Amino acid sequence: MKFELNNPTKTALLVIDMENDFVKPGAPMCVPMATKAVPNIKKLIDVCRKKGATVIYTTHVHGKDRGDMGLMSGFWPPIDSQEALVDNTPGTEIYSDIAPQEGELVIKKHRYSAFYNTDLETQLRNRGIDTLIITGTVTNMCCESTARDAQFRDYKTIFVSDATGTMDHPDLGAGAMSAEDVQKATLTSLSFCVAEIASADGVIERL
Repeated sequence: MKFELNNPTKTALLVIDMENDFVKPGAPMCVPMATKAVPNIKKLIDVCRKKGATVIYTTHVHGKDRGDMGLMSGFWPPIDSQEALVDNTPGTEIYSDIAPQEGELVIKKHRYSAFYNTDLETQLRNRGIDTLIITGTVTNMCCESTARDAQFRDYKTIFVSDATGTMDHPDLGAGAMSAEDVQKATLTSLSFCVAEIASADGVIERL
């Protein structure tokens, strides 16, 4: 399926979790593929701003009191030790190359999906948005979860193949996979009845 992008005012670009702890080289949870995606995300942000599309950022955070961690602490040692993703610290600020402008939304979340226990849907509905362009990290976790939740809510969803990024996966019982293979598998899965897959340049041409 290919969605129309002829009305930017009904379109929102979601920049998922491009915060320092995921993007800045050497950070505790750095995703190198996400760092490499920054130039493409920046191009999309610049065009969306010029065309009048809404730009919305998310940042994954957890409080110092650990009350919102839940199972995240078991899956992610840097979250458990509070080396990363601690709310109101420099690590959870959006990477400076793609920082939000004044007035642009930054939605804090505690789980993978940007819709879960946030006001994202309220913000989208009140702006009359029906189409989402998804960028950011991690492709097969926060970005995919957000895309699936968007589809469940009948948003037309475009997932940008070269403006999202994941990491190598170790063998935890199902075999190891490289970041490139995880990326391909996720895009292939989403393309079947969840989202349109498109390149950054392809989206820009249509805006």
